[in-house]
This record gives sequence, C-alpha cells and structure tokens, in this order.
Amino acid sequence: MSHILRPGLSWCLCADRAVFLDLTSNRYFCLPEMADTLFRRWAAGEILAPDALAPLLDCGVIVAGKGSRSAATMHPAATRDFGLDNVRGAAATDVMAAIAGQLQARWWLKLRPMASIAARLVRERTATGGRAPDEARQRQVAGAFVTSATLLRAADQCLPRAIAARRLCQRHGQEGALVFGVRLEPFAAHSWVQCGDAVIVGELENVRLYTPILVLP
Repeated sequence: MSHILRPGLSWCLCADRAVFLDLTSNRYFCLPEMADTLFRRWAAGEILAPDALAPLLDCGVIVAGKGSRSAATMHPAATRDFGLDNVRGAAATDVMAAIAGQLQARWWLKLRPMASIAARLVRERTATGGRAPDEARQRQVAGAFVTSATLLRAADQCLPRAIAARRLCQRHGQEGALVFGVRLEPFAAHSWVQCGDAVIVGELENVRLYTPILVLP
C-alpha cells in the first residue's frame, strides 16, 4: 500500500526539523523526535516497514493513497525590498485599496478558515491571469502599503497585509506569491508577498529569518 502526505498539509525543513502547516485547522506543529526522523526518511523516498509507518499514520501526517510524496516547500530567496524604496506620492486610489483590502482581510480571518481564503485567492488568480512582470507597478503596490501603514496599524498584521497586497498585485496584473514562513527556537510565523526576488510587503529583514512552508503562487 502506498502513502501520501495528508491533504491540507504543507511542510518545510527548519533547523533540521520537519515543520508542518495544517491549513484546514490553521495550526503549525512538529512531530516528536522519533516520528520526525521517520517522516524525513519517508519524505526522502525511503521504503519503510509497516511498523515504522505506524507512528506517521497515527499522528495523521500521512494517509493511504496514490501519488508522489510531497517535497518540502521551497521558494526562491528574496534579495530586494520594494517597500524600502523612497516612494513619494503613492496613488491615492492604491492607498485606499490597500487600507480597504487590509480591513477586509482582517474580517475574513475572523469569519473564515484560512483554507477557504487561500482557495479564493487561487481562484482569483486563475480568473484574472497576469501581465508581464512590471517592477514599476510592483513598486506602486509596495508604496501604497508603506503609506497605508501611517494610517492603519501594521504591527502584528502581516497576514492581512499580505492577503491585501496579493490582491492589489492582482489588480495591477502582477502575480505576487503569498508566502507563509516559520522559524524555530523560539517558534514564530510570518507572511509576506514576493514578486520574483523582491518583497512587496513583509520587510526583507524579517523575511530572511523565515523558512517558507507554504506558497500561494
């Protein structure tokens, strides 16, 4: 019998541990040391005996099924931060859209599971498509969020800001990836939007501290 990663899970390697994001229940978790070692061996393609698979089945990270074993999440590292540009005179319509988008995202996060929001973002991208990458437009979006931060609290609001920025990128025809990242010791999570190697919102200095665990392209 073959096994696959349970649907709804994504994972990454962080500080030599497998870290999981269960989008359906909106939680991050790690496995006990023995199960972590077994999972990493399984994910690397090793054929494990049924008794070795039992702990992974019991904790629900793998299930019976056909398909390839989901690899650890990877995403190109960001090297630039368009939010650091000396942006002046951000378009008022974009600033208002950034503020409205963040307020709407905060409301969504109170009322809807993250899995539902993620599915909507994917549908929106499929419906609208994208234009060729345009750094001027990407900087325009980043500038709108820099300005919005002077009018709307941005501290501890990385996820609603990232959701709103992803949608404003779409409005400008730019395909920004919404990235979820984690770090350990101590545990923390962060979300940002990235176009190519450039951070749109999320601050490059912060982004560099986190390992991507889920990417919504």
